[in-house]
Order: sequence, then structure tokens, then C-alpha cells
Amino acid sequence: MAWDDSYENYQEVLSPLDAHRAIYIDFEGFKDQPPALLGTLWAYGRRPTDKRLRCVHDIHHPSLQQITGAVGMKTEYLESYEQRAYSIEQSINGTARLAKAQNRMIVSWSTHELVQIAEGELTPELFELFRAQYRDGKATAKAWFKQSGLSTSKGSNTLVRYLEEADYQLPSHYGLGQTTQRLRSVIAGVQNRGSYSKLVASQQEKWHHLLIHNLADCHGLRHLTKVAALALADLPWKGLWSSES
Repeated sequence: MAWDDSYENYQEVLSPLDAHRAIYIDFEGFKDQPPALLGTLWAYGRRPTDKRLRCVHDIHHPSLQQITGAVGMKTEYLESYEQRAYSIEQSINGTARLAKAQNRMIVSWSTHELVQIAEGELTPELFELFRAQYRDGKATAKAWFKQSGLSTSKGSNTLVRYLEEADYQLPSHYGLGQTTQRLRSVIAGVQNRGSYSKLVASQQEKWHHLLIHNLADCHGLRHLTKVAALALADLPWKGLWSSES
């Protein structure tokens, strides 16, 4: 499906409630190739809180699907975690229908995820279902920066820069700029050795750190979007929660 930039709802600024309840997503993969995995994170339950977060890693790359579930994720803020060997269509279908049923927004950093989904082999009906719930978290973050008198010039709008301003502490194994190298190493290891247990220690570590990186992107984006939405609504955010709460 060709990318159509005429749909502008995704640039709407999120309210504090929508930011709190949204489903946050982030793809990892190689340039000009289908995504290798999708991370999703949201506060779940009838009374979702910052301590009731669920993260799902859907593994798309055929080689990586062989090691689905080999490692877990434990953090102070995650109550539920799961890995699934899913196609991109299965992931988008589940996410879009959950968002629709529970009246939640789907949020990513910039339109990168939306463009990748538009270029995938989805039915027009499924893509429209997803797009109707989709919002670009960067739009809310940039509105906050502009209100605060901070630069939003081209090239300066990286997620890491915004996270720093929102007092979000990235994990020590985040590995800025290492995602592609980590993916390439793990995929080669699985293709050569056949299973997670047979990977060398450095490859096992890279897989775990890659998942940590993706989780931090999703959780950090949630934190940032909530901060920006509160600030834009003239509500206090400093000290309300830490990046680990």
C-alpha cells in the first residue's frame, strides 16, 4: 500500500488521559527491509497505572522467531511481559483491534512506524483501522518544546534528546546506534547455530540488550508523551514519577 500523507489526524496533540492510556510501539530492523520485531507497551486493566504495564515483543524475522521466548524481561515497572512469533499483519491486527475496542491511541516516535505499516502487505481495511487510532508522539513532544522555548530545528528532534529534557534515564545497556549491529550478529548466530542455547555468550547478550533497547524506547516514549501532555495542559509533572516508576 502506497504511503499517503494526506491524513493529518496523526499530528494531533495528545491529552494527558490519552497519553496515559495509549499503546506505545516501536519497530526494530534494517533499513529498506521489513521490521525484524515490534515492541508494544501500555498500561492495562480497568484502572491502568504506571505500575501496571504490559510489554509484548512480537518477533517477525524468520531466524529470530526460532529464539522467541528464550529470554525474559524484568523491570520494576513491568507487570506482564510476553514474546510471540508473529507476522506483521498479526501484530497490527491485534494492536489496532485492542486500541479500537478500548478507545486507546497508538503512539510511536515520528511516522516511521506508520510508513512501514503502510508499505506492508495489509488489507486496506486493516490499515485504515490502525491509522484511525494512530498518533505521532513527536508532535506532542515538539509542541511542548516550542511552548518551553526549546529548539525544534531540523536534525535536533531525536528521541534521546527529548528523553533527557523529560528527565528519563536510559538503561546502561541501551546502546545508542548499536541496534543494527546487534541484530545482524544475533541473526547470523541463529542461522549458523540453530538455537539460542548454542549462541556464543556475546550474541546472547546482544539479543537481551536489543530487547532492553526496544523496551526503553517504548517506555521512554510513554514517559515523554505523558510529560509533554501534562506540561501543555499546564499541569505539573516534575517529581510526579521517576523514569523507573
